[in-house]
Amino acid sequence: MHYVMYLDEFGHIGPFISRDHGKHRTSPVFGFAGLVLPVEAVREFAIYFYKLKCHLLKFELEQQDQPAYRWEKKGAQLYTVRNVERYQQLRAATGRLLNQIKQIGGHVIYCGEQKTADAASHQPAAVFKQQLLRIVRRADQFFSPRQSTFMLLIDEQQAGSRWREMNVEACTLAMFEDAAHRCRTLVEPLIQGESHLFRTLQCADWICSLVGRLCAFQVASAQYRDWEIFHRYFHDRLQTVALPCSGLEPQTRAANPPLTPPSA
Repeated sequence: MHYVMYLDEFGHIGPFISRDHGKHRTSPVFGFAGLVLPVEAVREFAIYFYKLKCHLLKFELEQQDQPAYRWEKKGAQLYTVRNVERYQQLRAATGRLLNQIKQIGGHVIYCGEQKTADAASHQPAAVFKQQLLRIVRRADQFFSPRQSTFMLLIDEQQAGSRWREMNVEACTLAMFEDAAHRCRTLVEPLIQGESHLFRTLQCADWICSLVGRLCAFQVASAQYRDWEIFHRYFHDRLQTVALPCSGLEPQTRAANPPLTPPSA
């Protein structure tokens, strides 16, 4: 069977010291997350997500001056504490979305790391590449014994052509050059797309927002007490559809226990 994996970033690529730090406070985690769909289910799932988005966000869509198919609601704006508390429709729609992914034979996947508090040694480009390769290799390890293959589509990076070239090259090397960890089930290097034109990438963005909040609460719950609401409503639902290879790498000097992958 052939799959398509749609990814976006969760957390933040920069250093993290604490949530109340003057500069490095955005997120204690960074990684990639999204969904994996059987290729024959991609088109119908895109239609399903579009209809769900239009129904859930009908009021906002009516205020827009662009067509619904081009307008996207970023997950960071959608999954706020206030929205989850106030709108039962959002909680229910999220549950339906995750159930639909599972029902069509798809999965959620996420992979990342809990960042250390050593801001001086933090190298964003290296972290980005490391986590991108990590999730590709974890997917490869899942698909290989199942004699399946996959392609990878990620949200277009805005950091410039050299940044894009480096990451395409990294995936190419993982496919063909690294004999010890060669990713044989990845059939092409990563492809980048504009999220406002890909409903599947918009869905990956929503999933990333959830995963980023769940992971931040898990590794630094004392600092993110207000994010307990995401854990309460979405943690168990997400785990039922997540690939068993999903999870965070532990922080070397972690003050909190790392998020462990769900059991197979």
